[in-house]
Amino acid sequence: MKNKTAERTSDEVDIADENVPIPELHLQDLPHCPECHDGILRPGVVWFGEPLPEKTISAIDEWLSAGKVDLILVIGTSAKVYPAAGYVDRAREQGARVAVVNMDRADAPGGRRGLMKGDWFFEGDAGEIVPEILNPIVGEIKPLDSE
Repeated sequence: MKNKTAERTSDEVDIADENVPIPELHLQDLPHCPECHDGILRPGVVWFGEPLPEKTISAIDEWLSAGKVDLILVIGTSAKVYPAAGYVDRAREQGARVAVVNMDRADAPGGRRGLMKGDWFFEGDAGEIVPEILNPIVGEIKPLDSE
């Protein structure tokens, strides 16, 4: 995979590098609710220490129980916190191979057995790597602002 770091513009910041200072954020620069324009939009993520939504856990449990699983993608997380940490082992029990995309190989999950022969580890920025590895399947993924 080509290294897109060299293509970054001068105003982009590599927040994965602890030595790079993060610029100050201003309220007006954050995404606001498109309806009321006052509220700040919350990203669709689970913050550290928050539980996964019950609806999400139920959907994952149902999917993992439905039959054979070919592949589980572990993207941007160490998957060392439960219940997510158990999904790798449960998927493996259904026949899955594991593909991990993470900034640091030391954080590579893989359940009780760790990464195994036949698994994949892609080290780097998920925003760059995931579109590249999915390209042969779904085609080019363009940023929303490029359309």
